[in-house]
Amino acid sequence: MTTGEKIAALRKEQGMSQEALGEKLSLSRQAVSKWEADQAMPSMENFMELSKLFGVPVDTLLRPDAELMPKAEDSDESWPGAENQPVRNGNRKWKIAAIAAAGLLCVSVVCSAVSLWRVLVMQQQIDTLRMQSGPSTIYYPDNTSAENSDLADWSENVTVDSQNTDNLLVTVSAVPRSMLDGETAKFVVRSGDQSWECDAESNNGYSGAISVPFVDKYSVYLMLTSTSGETRNLLVASEYDLEQRLRLDVTAHWNNGGISSTGEKNPTTTVSGGIEVRVYCGEDTVKPASANIALYHNGKVQEMQPIENIKEDFTGDSTFYTDVNWRNLEGDLGEYRVKVVMLDNFDKLYTADVD
Repeated sequence: MTTGEKIAALRKEQGMSQEALGEKLSLSRQAVSKWEADQAMPSMENFMELSKLFGVPVDTLLRPDAELMPKAEDSDESWPGAENQPVRNGNRKWKIAAIAAAGLLCVSVVCSAVSLWRVLVMQQQIDTLRMQSGPSTIYYPDNTSAENSDLADWSENVTVDSQNTDNLLVTVSAVPRSMLDGETAKFVVRSGDQSWECDAESNNGYSGAISVPFVDKYSVYLMLTSTSGETRNLLVASEYDLEQRLRLDVTAHWNNGGISSTGEKNPTTTVSGGIEVRVYCGEDTVKPASANIALYHNGKVQEMQPIENIKEDFTGDSTFYTDVNWRNLEGDLGEYRVKVVMLDNFDKLYTADVD
């Protein structure tokens, strides 16, 4: 059994919910859930508390090959023939029991010392691996469940980088529960196998801002490095669905009319009718600033007509209607295309074909 499976089994044996176990350890239910799913390991202190709470050695929780042993049941039954023994045998039995108890106590002390030593060795190995591997790449289901007990306070914000609209600007601050003298800090943003970092300014905690390529999801960590080179990577927050939240989704189609041509030798084209444009964005920080219906002839803009009041009337998910009427255009319909051309409030350009 894995460590997480053992914790889950022992918790259920005690009739406790994940929330109840978290309360006993002063942790969140999500922290217990991550242990049981083997997405995270308890700290040394938490291992010791679990050992006391469930009555099993720490070594049993850590070692995959160590089976959970059922607790011995007390028995009131006398040994066979006891009723026929002299009373003096009772004193002898008590002496034997006392000697056996003392022996078990010694064995227990030795086993506990060995278990503690193994835990210390394992913790050292885990720390070494963390230093070698860098920040953790575990992602959590959502921001609200990504609580990190190593942080006393934190904040994080993401928006489009106004200096480079192809990037995101991540602003973050974090206050660790424990801060070591001489420790250096930086913030690391990780998305898949990519990562970006910036130095963290120290001011009653740490703060920083970093511009990263526009990715759909990421996690941001506070990386703390001690004077001895040991590294702590503390999860601050995770973000998801950024393409939907911080980009305009623009679609357009003909509500009536369209493109038609007349004549074969010297054809002319008519572009006329009503166009329906739908604009959606998941957050109100990004909104359209201007938009036009553009007529392209052989790849070049020939006519433009604005979409009225798009800036004022946009509510996050809005539809706009515009009529166009361009007639007697030289060339056949295959030479013409109609598009929506839109700028958002960060001057990011969007185009959408009118189908």
